[in-house]
Amino acid sequence: MSNSSLVDRKPVTSHLEDLHSLIRRSAFVFLIASAVTTIWVETILNNWSLSQSPSGALSVYGPYDWIEMRFMAVIIIASVISLPFFSLDLRFFANAGLLPNEKRWLDTYLILNAIIVPSILYWVWFSMIPYYIEAGIQLDSISSVTPRYDASELFSLASGISWILILTFTSTLFLSLSRLFGLVEEGRSRFRNRVFAIVGGLLILTLPEIFEGLRILIAILVLVTAEVISRTVPKGPLGPRNPEFTQFVNKDGTIQKIALVDCSCDGACPSFKENWLHQKIPILRPSALCLDENEQLALREMVQRNSLTRLTITGCNGYPLPIDIRSYIESNQTELDGLNWLDEDNSNLPNWRKQSLQFYSSEYRRLP
Repeated sequence: MSNSSLVDRKPVTSHLEDLHSLIRRSAFVFLIASAVTTIWVETILNNWSLSQSPSGALSVYGPYDWIEMRFMAVIIIASVISLPFFSLDLRFFANAGLLPNEKRWLDTYLILNAIIVPSILYWVWFSMIPYYIEAGIQLDSISSVTPRYDASELFSLASGISWILILTFTSTLFLSLSRLFGLVEEGRSRFRNRVFAIVGGLLILTLPEIFEGLRILIAILVLVTAEVISRTVPKGPLGPRNPEFTQFVNKDGTIQKIALVDCSCDGACPSFKENWLHQKIPILRPSALCLDENEQLALREMVQRNSLTRLTITGCNGYPLPIDIRSYIESNQTELDGLNWLDEDNSNLPNWRKQSLQFYSSEYRRLP
C-alpha cells in the first residue's frame, strides 16, 4: 500500500469490475484447459494406466466407468492448470489493498502451495497408486490366479484425494484474503459461513463413491484446516481492519465521523477499556504509531477510506506524529487532536483515564 496507491484510489465499482474480469479470465482459462485436455485425455489415461501396472493388472469393469474417468480427469487437470493463473491474478488484484507484511504472507503461502500441491499430486498419482497395487498383489495373491484391479476405483481414489487438495487450497486462500480485507472480524462471519457451506457441500456431494461414509468427516477436516491456516495471517496493525464507523452529532450540532487512537507509544502510554466510553466510538490500537510504517500506512488508508472528520490520540496531541502523516491527515480535512495522557501525572490511574474518556465521549451522541 504505497502513497501513490492511496492518492490514486479507485471507486468500489471499479474494484468490482476488476473482480468480475478476474473471475471471467479464470473461467476462460479453465474452459480452454478443459478443451485441450479433452483432446488428449484418452491418451493420458492410457499412459497413466500402463505406468501404474505394466503387467496389465488394471482393468475397467463397468460400462460407464471409462466415461466417468475421462470426465473427472478433464476437471482435475483443468483445475490444476487453472489454479496458478487464478492465484497469480488474485494476487495482483489484492496487491493494492495489502500492507508489506501482508503481501509477504500471501506471497509465501502461494509459493509454498505452488511447490507443495504439485508435489503431493505427483506422489498420489505416480507413487501411492503403484505402491497400493503392489501391496495388494503381495497380500491377496493366489497361486495360478492372475490378479486384476478395477482402474476406475483406483482412479476414483486418486481423483478424490486431488479434489480434496484443490478445495483445501482454494478455501484457505479465500478465507485468508477475507481476513486480510477485514471481512471476518468483529462478529462478521457471513462470508466465512458461505465459504464453509460451498466447500463443505462440494466435498459431500462430489467426492467419489469410494469415500462413502467419510465425506462429512473429510469436509470437516478440510474446513478446520482452512480455518487454522487462515488464522496465521498477520494481525491488523490497528486492531480491526474494517471497524464500523458511524456518524455522531457533537454539541455544536455538526455531524462527524470520529475514531479514537489508543496508541501504547511503544509501552509508554497506558491503555483503556472499551466499556469506559459513553458511546460506541471506533477504537484503533497501534503499538507505536510514530515508529511503525505499517501502522502509519494503515492509518492513512483508514482515514481516507472512511472520510473521518476527527482523529483523537489518547497519549499525545498528535504533533509527535511524523510531519508527512500529519500533513496527509489534514489534507483529508480530518481534525487531529489528543488527550495528552503522557503529560498528565494522573494518567496511571484507571479512574482518571476513565473520567477523561467519558468527558471526551460525552461530547457526542449517535445518530439514530
